[in-house]
Amino acid sequence: MATMSIQTIETRVTKVDNEGQARSRQLANRSENLSSHAHVRYVLSHTATIDGAEYVTFVDTLTRVND
Repeated sequence: MATMSIQTIETRVTKVDNEGQARSRQLANRSENLSSHAHVRYVLSHTATIDGAEYVTFVDTLTRVND
């Protein structure tokens, strides 16, 4: 019987206009995290966003079937 692994990744991204470089770096880090999980057979199953005054938080849920 196969089991399933579940991982979550939280990424907080600034919404402040004068922090464009920080925002780009935060989004690039999110992309790298998702990519590294994909290399070990995780699949992005769901993304939720939590909108705040200064930040948006992405909560990515990834799953993988274990052999």
